[in-house]
Amino acid sequence: MKIRNMLAAVGTVILALGLAGCGGKDESTQEEAENKEEEYVYVAEYQTLGKDGYAVSNMVMGEDGTVYFSAVKEGETKLFAHKTDGGEEEIPIELEENTGIGALGKDTEGNLLLGLVKSGEGAESIAENVTIRKIASDGTVLQDIDTGKAMIKEDNFYMQSLLEDKEGNYYVCLANSVFVLKPDGQPYCELDAGIYISSMFSIKGEKTVIAFYGEMDYELQEADLAGKGLKALECPVSFEYGTYQDGGEAADILYTVGTKLYSYDLDAKEPEEILNWVDSDIDSQNLIDFKCLADGTVAAVSRDWNSADGTAELAVLTKTEKSQVTEKSPATEKIVLTYGTTYLPYYAKTDIVAFNKQSDKYRIEIREYGEGNKDYETTVSLWTADISSENGPDIIDMVYCPTGLAELVSMGVVEDLNPYLDADEDISREDYVENALKAYELDGKLYAIMRCFGIETMIGKISDVGEDTSWTLDDVFALMDSKGPGVELVDSTTKYNALQMMLEMNGDMFVDEESGECRFEDAEFIKILEFANRFPQEVSYDPNGPSEAEKIRNGELLLLKEAVTSVQEYQLFEYMFGEPINLIGYPTEGESGTMFSPNGTTAAMNVNSKNKEGVWEFIKFLLEKEQQENLPLGNAGFPVLRSALEKQFEKDMQTEYYEDTDGTKIERSKGAWSTGRNAEIIVEVYAATEEQVDRIRQMIETANSSSIDSQMLNIVTDEAQSYFDGQKSAEDVAALIQNRMQVYVNEKR
Repeated sequence: MKIRNMLAAVGTVILALGLAGCGGKDESTQEEAENKEEEYVYVAEYQTLGKDGYAVSNMVMGEDGTVYFSAVKEGETKLFAHKTDGGEEEIPIELEENTGIGALGKDTEGNLLLGLVKSGEGAESIAENVTIRKIASDGTVLQDIDTGKAMIKEDNFYMQSLLEDKEGNYYVCLANSVFVLKPDGQPYCELDAGIYISSMFSIKGEKTVIAFYGEMDYELQEADLAGKGLKALECPVSFEYGTYQDGGEAADILYTVGTKLYSYDLDAKEPEEILNWVDSDIDSQNLIDFKCLADGTVAAVSRDWNSADGTAELAVLTKTEKSQVTEKSPATEKIVLTYGTTYLPYYAKTDIVAFNKQSDKYRIEIREYGEGNKDYETTVSLWTADISSENGPDIIDMVYCPTGLAELVSMGVVEDLNPYLDADEDISREDYVENALKAYELDGKLYAIMRCFGIETMIGKISDVGEDTSWTLDDVFALMDSKGPGVELVDSTTKYNALQMMLEMNGDMFVDEESGECRFEDAEFIKILEFANRFPQEVSYDPNGPSEAEKIRNGELLLLKEAVTSVQEYQLFEYMFGEPINLIGYPTEGESGTMFSPNGTTAAMNVNSKNKEGVWEFIKFLLEKEQQENLPLGNAGFPVLRSALEKQFEKDMQTEYYEDTDGTKIERSKGAWSTGRNAEIIVEVYAATEEQVDRIRQMIETANSSSIDSQMLNIVTDEAQSYFDGQKSAEDVAALIQNRMQVYVNEKR
């Protein structure tokens, strides 16, 4: 067990108490509250859970901040209690052979609930029996409820969490439903959400609530035992995707959305913001449980999914007088950098937290212009006003950037990164996938770098699109004309979607940036207009309609538009089509119709930044071997570091085995991928073939950069409307676009 203290001014973590504290609402006046904000800070102490080589598994937090967790070592499962003072001790439990702890929970009196799952023999064994065991904190068994196979309806059975209400009823959260048991252990009902449940919690033992994505929005629904179903949680606010927990004595609900921690009482008009997790170097994406404790501290337990062993960590945030912190801190503070984005993607948050933890000199703070559910127009307006000012963000997020690279360059707000890349002795261009590293290059200058990427492409059956590495619009027209009515080329695509994707791929064909010449009256551009006109003006979503996978299998859909982010995903697409496929790409006159798509943190340097060396340190951090070899998820994208990419390919091709009861080696699945409107198609993925990996490698090596000036796109879509409405010919519209575009390009020069 490790403990590290971090204090504010040195890159240690300090969180200003500018918001509501955990102990309830402050009755002071606003002026007094503001004075208190300046007097106090939160100081974070971090503690690593687990010892002696035990791998932490399930975790749940008690009301006093104690973390109870199960851990496994060499097939042996143990239960531990880790207190906020750093003390950790084993809780004695007895488990039958082939029995593990599937989930942990609590009752209303602080006792622990263990979901015990007994499985058959062998590494691929399935669940055979489930027991709910209630124990005291010292391990004394208070109750054992043998549920048999009542809850086991699938081979891949697992429990997410469990709890007990004040009436003694037990709730077991499965994947898409909650199984309810009476106090005597008899099954009562199953509450079906029909979709994956993100979390289950209790409001003071009186209401059991589940959180999940509904048809349109994120929903919180409570268990209705009388009606044996679910009903909407009655409260005047709406909720967003996040991590939801019981609020203990301090509130009804404690929850995290984005980077913020909130408390909420059901009769309140709005939630109260408590803190920003990033300020304490905590990645809220990794949070498992958190509590506001009686002494005013905040306790949070998380798991670092990016680490090799999935390190579990307890953080205790303590309210401290700022004067006390200042006395303990060295004189030199960390230099603060700002990361500007319209919307903060989870992977950027993860990378920022990781950078802040390891940097002794710099600290990144997030400036999210769309925070607080601002509408898009307001968000872009705030971003535009700030981005080119002297106080704009040091780092510009390119994934959710509302303007294209060319416009940023013309605004003069992005720095050329080539001098930094060339001067850095720790980085060599030759070590990286060349065209991926140059994805944000324009006129020989490099303006942004992405940590990892996907490849945007069109995918179809070889029997339909052939085996070439690219195709033209004439090829596409021939394919469309060869099919009968009711067959779609691609799903959910409007005329404007088609225009945009064709211009992103082929826009540079019609504008010569060096000479300023425009060629929008060319035959190829007229073909693009004709291609777009084959699609509908609008598309509507039918929740009961067939999925893309069903349409493909029924011969109603020819192609998929996808960003391929892993070899395993490619294997999924092969399964969906049911025969050999080709990543043919978008129609083009060039050699390749595939494009790079950022799939991780992608950063540009603000030319007005006063801390450019710090910005480069962050970009360099994204390119380092450790970051490149430890992408967080199976579909996190392809790393730009070539050695990391090849290592990933080797892992994809490596066959994994398990031994059956008779010692026979059987190939083990690398994981399951799901697709379909309700994830009804599940594909077990096994070791990839060299042919599959070579196809991905070829796609990467030939991929192009994509960039389109949004003003140019606006001109095209504006004028194209009259052609789509049948008022003008494609040739007439092309002439209008040519005139307007030439004026625009001349004005830019």
